[in-house]
Amino acid sequence: MKLRNLTLHNVRRFTDKTVTLGPFGDGLTTITEENERGKSTFFDALHALFFHDYGSGRKEIKELQPYSGGAIKIAAEIDLDGKAYRVEKLFNLKKPGSSASITDLATGIILKQADDAERWIEDNILHSSKGPVGLLWVRQGTVGVDAAKAEADGIDARRDVMSSVRGQIDAVTGGRRMDAILQRCRSELDTISTKNGKAKAGSQWKEAEDQAERLQLEQEKLQKSVAALSQDLEMKKKIANRLRALNDPELRNRRQQAITEGEASLAHARDHDKRIKEANKDLQLLLAESQKSDRIIKDIEALRQQRQELSRAIDEKQTALEAVKTAKANALQAMEKQQEIIKEKDEQRRALGDALANARKEERIREKQKRLDTLQTLFANLQEPLDQLKKAGLVLEKPTIDAEELSHLSDLERRRDIAQEKRKFHFSSFVLSSQGAKATSNGQDLPDGKPLHIDRPLDIALPGFGSMQLLPAQGAGQGIENPASLQQEIDHVLHTLGFASISAAKAAFEANRIAKSDRQVALTQIRAIAPDGVDALKREQDQLCAELGISIEKIPALSLGGDSKNMPTSEEIEKEIRILDETLDGLRATLPQLQERVNKASDVLTEEEVLLSERRNRLNELQPSSDEDKQFQSAKLAQATLSPQIAQMQTHVAQLRQQAPDLDAAEAAYKRAVMADEQDQKEIRLQEKDLARLNGAIETQSEGAVEEKLSEVTGKLSRAQARAEQFSNHAKAIRLLITHLEAARAEAQETYFEPIRKELLPLLRQLHSGADFQIDADRLLIDTITRNGVTDKVDVLSGGAYEQIAILTRLAFARLFAKRGSHVPIILDDALVHTDDERISTMFNMLAQIAKDQQIIVLSCRTRAFSDLGGERAFIREIDNS
Repeated sequence: MKLRNLTLHNVRRFTDKTVTLGPFGDGLTTITEENERGKSTFFDALHALFFHDYGSGRKEIKELQPYSGGAIKIAAEIDLDGKAYRVEKLFNLKKPGSSASITDLATGIILKQADDAERWIEDNILHSSKGPVGLLWVRQGTVGVDAAKAEADGIDARRDVMSSVRGQIDAVTGGRRMDAILQRCRSELDTISTKNGKAKAGSQWKEAEDQAERLQLEQEKLQKSVAALSQDLEMKKKIANRLRALNDPELRNRRQQAITEGEASLAHARDHDKRIKEANKDLQLLLAESQKSDRIIKDIEALRQQRQELSRAIDEKQTALEAVKTAKANALQAMEKQQEIIKEKDEQRRALGDALANARKEERIREKQKRLDTLQTLFANLQEPLDQLKKAGLVLEKPTIDAEELSHLSDLERRRDIAQEKRKFHFSSFVLSSQGAKATSNGQDLPDGKPLHIDRPLDIALPGFGSMQLLPAQGAGQGIENPASLQQEIDHVLHTLGFASISAAKAAFEANRIAKSDRQVALTQIRAIAPDGVDALKREQDQLCAELGISIEKIPALSLGGDSKNMPTSEEIEKEIRILDETLDGLRATLPQLQERVNKASDVLTEEEVLLSERRNRLNELQPSSDEDKQFQSAKLAQATLSPQIAQMQTHVAQLRQQAPDLDAAEAAYKRAVMADEQDQKEIRLQEKDLARLNGAIETQSEGAVEEKLSEVTGKLSRAQARAEQFSNHAKAIRLLITHLEAARAEAQETYFEPIRKELLPLLRQLHSGADFQIDADRLLIDTITRNGVTDKVDVLSGGAYEQIAILTRLAFARLFAKRGSHVPIILDDALVHTDDERISTMFNMLAQIAKDQQIIVLSCRTRAFSDLGGERAFIREIDNS
């Protein structure tokens, strides 16, 4: 089977539109369109056409319906066994109106409809190709070599691709008998074991394991009890020894003596620390008074220094202020002079502007007069083609005949003439020569001297003689058309078209052809002279006349008028204006600098005035008080008196600190002695409590006979573990048998996978030199690939390598089908999206190689990359239904 084109109506984005994709050649065909152009929509529609019943309401069909709803129409033209067919379905989603049909394109006859059409598709397209089609179509985004199918028969359909060797494989590997053996082994294994090799719930193996597990737990529990009894006895001995040590009288006396001595040392250290704090307090009071006197002396000295500095600064600022005032006056004078020059130049600029406006007005008038003269010339040139167009229109208004109708009349005329000539040879004739009354036939006179054919039974009346009957020879004239009937048909056609004769029809056809040619020539000439149309030229002429205030009938000859040569042109005036503007720009450009000078001088003047005012105010604020000298002398005297007192007190405090005992050490020693005694008492209480608990536990365990129970459980556990081991060995033996049987079958199957290997291996080695692969016996697809001595599962390959192998697998199967006489098109929708530049070139070469005798259709949004693929180009086109 080969696809030729595909037509959709009202499918997804093509709402209420009919679009076609094609044509598809015998070899390689590429469709490169941007994303969202509908390529995948055609792919999904083709799948629905072949694999879904026309009355289906499945999800795949609903997804093809546009948002606005409505019936979906899909049609494909195909070649099958050398004949062309049209397969068409109308999906109305389980509503009335759904249909299917198969049409023979050679005759236009509908061969099958409805359910008969579905059976025809099944028998002629899907019966031998359902597996291959599912395998060889690559949907957008699917690069796997074994894309999952939702249909229940998906795996069986893919297995059909090896139907040519399936019977031989079964014969060698045991066929159904081997299946029965394997099934029995798996069934027996399934009763006792899970797929992971574990004991199955509810089986005897699981019961044995559960019993062993229960006994194991019980043994561990008893072992813990025996170990705990031993530990409790040992712990009781340790606790008794510890209690004797803690209650020793000598230890108790030593602890009490340490507490008494620590308490006395702590009281002495605290009393000495109190005397140090009181002496230090007196020292701080003397230091505070000394600091106060020192601060008064320093503040007064600082004020006197500030007054001297402010006086010097005020004198300096007064001198600077006078210099700034002079600079500001100079800057203002320069800026005012520049502004006067600019004002003068502006007056010259306005005068030139008025002159420029007048010059442009005169130039526009002269241009309009020139254009009017040009339009007059164009109208004169248009007159001849307009007359020709009018004459052609009159001819085209008359009755005419198209080429097909004329051909039909000519054919009828030719057939009539041929029939007349053939009748001359096939029928006998006779000639009458009457004297007097005419011979008649069926009441009509027969002409004299003209040959009359005997093409039917003729009853001839001969006046004065009688009558006679003339019969044509038997079999004469068979297969010859009746010229009279043909003439009647010619007359009918001529009457319908409104012509008296065929020659008149031919003349009308020729006149119509010439008129069409003349009209086209005239339109071409008119468009060349008036690209925007004659009406546009007329409107322009009317507008120019209105603007110039003249009538169309009195368009004057070109006259520029006035003494324009002595007047300056607009260009000359514009040049003067540009020069003046440049001068003004230069003058204005200096204004900001001059203004900046004035502003800066003003800012500096203001700043200097403010600073001078601040310094004068500050000096006024710092004027000395009336008792400043008295405060200064009093502070000096206090400082001299306090200095020896502070030195004496500092010596006293240093002596007390040197003689002081370590208060922290005394506190730590006392607390340590108290804590040691408290911890001894606490430990005695805890040890006595643990001893009582151990005595109770030892008594309880001795009454339970745990050692005898442990021996009994250990024996039961050994027997339960041995039984569970027997079941485990039995399951291992069954699994080993299944493995050997499957290996034997796989070895036999591998022998018959050679046809696939022959086709696929050369393709794979074009991509990876020296590569090899293994095929999964269940899926009949590549399972592992070996490159450079490294074997990888197909599932873990990179995206690029994975999709390359997927495409090569389909190419190999296609070649195998073609050799068996079953041509199945390969359809790739946006494949090779992860392949690098070097390998994509190799893949393109292989596609071109296989396409020599195999139809391959490639859809891609990568227009630039796939332009190098070659092959024929197919396109998506919208069909006008109007």
